[in-house]
Amino acid sequence: MQKLQNRDGSGVVTIPKDDLERDGLLTDEGEPAEKHLTVDRLGERAYVVRVCDGDVPELSECSEIRRIAAERILDEDVFGQRQGE
Repeated sequence: MQKLQNRDGSGVVTIPKDDLERDGLLTDEGEPAEKHLTVDRLGERAYVVRVCDGDVPELSECSEIRRIAAERILDEDVFGQRQGE
């Protein structure tokens, strides 16, 4: 779990180095590469952080968001109840 930190009045959180490495976001020296990021607020206490390589697609076009939405739909019955409830 990461800790929200105060930096000049804004909240700052770190991304684990293993995750950065997995996504190819470290330099040859093993340091985080200079990249632009976008942070989208989904709702209360829920945020999405994305690396921007040019244009930033709408969240509805983000494959990871679409996958989560599809999983949620498949987990519900026709009445919107989670299966097994």
